[in-house]
Amino acid sequence: MPHRRPHWPLQYNYHSHKPLTTVFWLMDRPWWFYVLAVCAFVVKHSPSILMPLVLRYAINGLSASPPRYVFGEWWFLAIIIAFLLQNIPMNSLYWEFLIRAVVRLQWRLRSAIIRRLQQLSIAFHDEAETGRLQAKLLRDVDAVEQLVWSVCQPILSAGATLVMAVSITAARDPKMMVFFIVTIPITVVMQKLFKKPIRRRSEEFRRAVEDMSARASQMIEMIPITRAHAVEGQEISVMDRHLENVSHRGARLHRTNALFNAVLWVSLQIPQLICVGFVAWMCYEDTVNGVADGIKVGDVVMYSFFFQMILGSAQTLLAMIPGLARGGDAVRSIGEVLECPDIEENEGKEPVTQVDGRLTYVDVTFNYPKRETPAVLDFSIDITPGECIAFVGESGGGKTTLMSLAIGFHRPTSGEILLDGVDMETLDLRTYRKFLAVVPQRTILLAGTIRSNILYGLEGVSDERLREVIEAANVAEFTDRLPDGLESLIGEHGAKLSGGQQQRIAVARALIRDPRIII
Repeated sequence: MPHRRPHWPLQYNYHSHKPLTTVFWLMDRPWWFYVLAVCAFVVKHSPSILMPLVLRYAINGLSASPPRYVFGEWWFLAIIIAFLLQNIPMNSLYWEFLIRAVVRLQWRLRSAIIRRLQQLSIAFHDEAETGRLQAKLLRDVDAVEQLVWSVCQPILSAGATLVMAVSITAARDPKMMVFFIVTIPITVVMQKLFKKPIRRRSEEFRRAVEDMSARASQMIEMIPITRAHAVEGQEISVMDRHLENVSHRGARLHRTNALFNAVLWVSLQIPQLICVGFVAWMCYEDTVNGVADGIKVGDVVMYSFFFQMILGSAQTLLAMIPGLARGGDAVRSIGEVLECPDIEENEGKEPVTQVDGRLTYVDVTFNYPKRETPAVLDFSIDITPGECIAFVGESGGGKTTLMSLAIGFHRPTSGEILLDGVDMETLDLRTYRKFLAVVPQRTILLAGTIRSNILYGLEGVSDERLREVIEAANVAEFTDRLPDGLESLIGEHGAKLSGGQQQRIAVARALIRDPRIII
């Protein structure tokens, strides 16, 4: 089923400092959708409050004089059975609501990251590590999705239980509310004590995993060089240190969570014991004094059950703090991409509909961030259509920077670059690049066929045109000898081809676009 187009722009909707608000936005559902989902859950969850009430009526009936067996009354059984059976359709309805929202969230979030990565400047990608970005796209999105799965059910369950148990108790005996209210300061104190340590440990663990993922990506990329220079041992040692760091950070996080759960459990058991003792004493006093409408044995059981349910709900809510910390940290991690302001600004600029091919550098200076010496200083040149210009010089002299400026990957620190006499700062560079072809210094190929690499991003190219290009780029010289020809698979990054063959494919990919400017 096709998805609807997500709402953009992202930077106006994604707020990493408000994780839960952002998650609701990502699910992209109207308010009534959540109301219906909550109603479905409350109805399907209502049988959970049934057992304390059933025990109360059963025990009080047996304790009455004469004893009364409540299960012999048809209406009593009918209510119980109806409450239980409705759980099946209402549970299915609730999960249908939840599934639709969560599946939507995962798709929107990954789509948002991919779109943002395409919008971010080349300067951002120069600094970012591939493995770290992959961790955000895969691991962090899974963590956000898991946040919804693990939080929605417990929050609604605990909330519904609290409301129903407290409402029934307040209606029957308001003074019992004193013991229920005691749990509130306990939960607040526990939340305050452990929220920051758990969040800090979770962030440390996430960053350690990102570092390990980034280094693992580099290690895999460098295996041929590693093997050629016989430094496998050093690479293994480096990865072992990263893995040890992940293990250490993970152990610290788990120990903090374990301590939190233990302290929480003990803190909530004490009020429960006091409540049982108090209710039992009240029942004893009413029975000894012959109070007709006093607390009975069944009431002791009911209130004990209710208090246990309330404590269990409070414990459930507090036990979600580690999960909320992990999910919130994943939202903040993804925010490093979605909220990054370093994007290539093209909106509202003049589109390029025709290119003659004249490029003019006017007193261009460019300085990379955190570098004192400019890569290019007061550079000027006028390149006319049809000219072939080569920049020659020592390594680090600024040749690649001049190419990046011509493509629009970087903007001059000072000076200007003119395209056919128009300042490129005023142009929509996405439309300009449709008239541009680039053969990079380092050949970049996709894992796929030779044909798919040459036609990358193009549709509707005729076989005749493709044949002209592969002959012009001298690709036919080796593809005609391959059993599968242009349909031959080239492996990861073109590993099955020689360096020269990879470069020829890159040249063919540039020529097939019939560009006005080739770099």
